[in-house]
Amino acid sequence: MAFFLLLTAAACKPKYDEVMPKVAPVTEAVFASGVIEPKDAYTLTSLSDGFIVKAYVTENDLVRDGQLLFQLDNRQQNTQVKIAQTNLEYARINAARNSPTLLQIKAQIYAARVKMQTDSMSLLRYEHLYTTNSVSKQDLDNIRASYQNSVSAYKTSVENYNAADFKVSQDLKNTQSQLQNAVAGNQYYNLIAIGASKVYQIFKKQGDLVRRGEQVAQLGNPDSIVINLDIDEGTISKVQLGQQVLVELNTEKNKTYEARISKIYPHFNEKSQSYKVEARFLKEMRGLISGTQLQANIITNKKDNALLIPHVYVINGNKVLVQKDKKIDTATITTGIVSDEWIEVLSGLTANDKIVKNKNP
Repeated sequence: MAFFLLLTAAACKPKYDEVMPKVAPVTEAVFASGVIEPKDAYTLTSLSDGFIVKAYVTENDLVRDGQLLFQLDNRQQNTQVKIAQTNLEYARINAARNSPTLLQIKAQIYAARVKMQTDSMSLLRYEHLYTTNSVSKQDLDNIRASYQNSVSAYKTSVENYNAADFKVSQDLKNTQSQLQNAVAGNQYYNLIAIGASKVYQIFKKQGDLVRRGEQVAQLGNPDSIVINLDIDEGTISKVQLGQQVLVELNTEKNKTYEARISKIYPHFNEKSQSYKVEARFLKEMRGLISGTQLQANIITNKKDNALLIPHVYVINGNKVLVQKDKKIDTATITTGIVSDEWIEVLSGLTANDKIVKNKNP
């Protein structure tokens, strides 16, 4: 019976893993995913619908400012230009001083003026005859009414001419504007470079249908490539300009390149739920492809001689179990640098303390 109780007690006795803190170098890093992009990159976007009838560039080409890169089918727009040119010719004919429309109204003015002058002379004659009682008051009133009507007709014909002259002038201006707009619209079918650039990516090839607003190509500064990193809001406060970045390209696994933080953007991207940080390679990188995905570790802190304990021995972020003689006590520690496996202890432990953790938590 006593032997059984002894076995039971032994079975219930907790078993612990033990470790001593060590003094060693430690590095704290912030992990980030990212992508390689050209500096000052811009996307060439179509401003109209059409098929690409000619592509003048390929990826990695260097282009000059204003160079034609892609040409879209603009036959329909050319038709609009021709229609506008025809309308302009008609408008110019109508706006000319000897146009049929204006000449017809001028003839009406001339006829109205002659009649008005004739009626004026008749009125003067009847007024003189009336003083000698040679004509009746009714005859005089009739002549006066006829004169007033001819005056009104003359004024109306002049107003008609002014209105017609204004209309043909406005029609000329409108058709000139329509032609200018049609010609300008024709330019939207020619996609040109903005500044000296390098063609990094082409999204549409010759023969493809492009809709208005669709991306056709990506271009950027030919002399500069950058690393765009996404940093979560929990660690962005640790990232500073000039920090070392160790980069591993998805196209070259197990190979690390060194870069430095060159820019920290101040705004939070709601879509990616992250902050954007920019880094630059320390050495020139040839043959990089825009859009290459990568993984990076931003070195935020280093210490050559730090008191370190494994992550797994820390309880609730700042507690450890310390064994002194055969007694186990709980100690509160202040932590510093945190790496993948180790935590720096700033206070609460010494290198001579033995810490333990339960094997069967």
